[in-house]
Amino acid sequence: MYPWLKVFHNRLQDSFSQQRFHHAQLFHGLEGVGKSSLVSELAESLLCNNTQAELIRCGSCKSCNLLKAQSHPDLFLLTAEQNSIGVDDIRSLNDFIFHSAQQGGNKVVVIEQIEKMTESAANALLKTLEEPASKRYILMTCNDVSKIKATILSRCNKVQVNIGDTYHIAPWLGQLGIDVSVHPWTELFYDQPLLLERWLKLGIMNEVDNLWKVAHDIVRISDIAALDNELNKDPSLLSVFSRFLMSAAKQRVMNGQLGFVQYQHCVTSIEQFLSDHHQVLGINRALSLSKLIFGLQRAMKQD
Repeated sequence: MYPWLKVFHNRLQDSFSQQRFHHAQLFHGLEGVGKSSLVSELAESLLCNNTQAELIRCGSCKSCNLLKAQSHPDLFLLTAEQNSIGVDDIRSLNDFIFHSAQQGGNKVVVIEQIEKMTESAANALLKTLEEPASKRYILMTCNDVSKIKATILSRCNKVQVNIGDTYHIAPWLGQLGIDVSVHPWTELFYDQPLLLERWLKLGIMNEVDNLWKVAHDIVRISDIAALDNELNKDPSLLSVFSRFLMSAAKQRVMNGQLGFVQYQHCVTSIEQFLSDHHQVLGINRALSLSKLIFGLQRAMKQD
């Protein structure tokens, strides 16, 4: 388990030992903070044959061995396919959860990114949340809790997963081979360390480096196609680039290179760009990116 997640696991372990562990747990927080890892650890602990008062898996019982083989019959995993979770997926979940446990213990459902549920899927899940069966647990993750229906939220125990103290992040990144002194922008992602790990595995750290440089030299950028190509390397890079642009704009203000009014224009343009890409289906990204870049350049040259 990642070191920054232990505090959350300990709290949940306490609630379990005191028989206050809620049947529906919603873990929300930034992408890359480790919500899925925490949920996986909890699911395995709940399914372990030797879990009694303590929420700790033994790692050697039949149930733990089935989990290692990824063939445990009492674990149901549901992730968004085609960017949504449909009502048929939830019906399958409901069918699973109300049947007897094949191993005679708990049954666990894991739903990743429940904000991607359709309206009908959310309604289908409500009944299961309202009428919990004994020894049945639903563990959910969410990147944006504001997109979840209030009726769903009210039936869950909500846990915000974040990194309260970042002192151990730099050493952890160092173990991965990420040198903070070489990539100074990594400090912006101390609250999302698993994003950095993913970029390292994908071999795109240099691309992220370049996005940082582009954001800080935006007035000279003209090759929109090359920039668009780099952003296409990973879905997370669009938000990353926007974050770099925000950081660069703040730095210009602090250096006296950008006035407050111009800064507000930049912030509005960046926020609109992100909003469009999250809400507008089939948006022309190259065109949207051009509009953003030229808008920022105009605002900075006006100062």
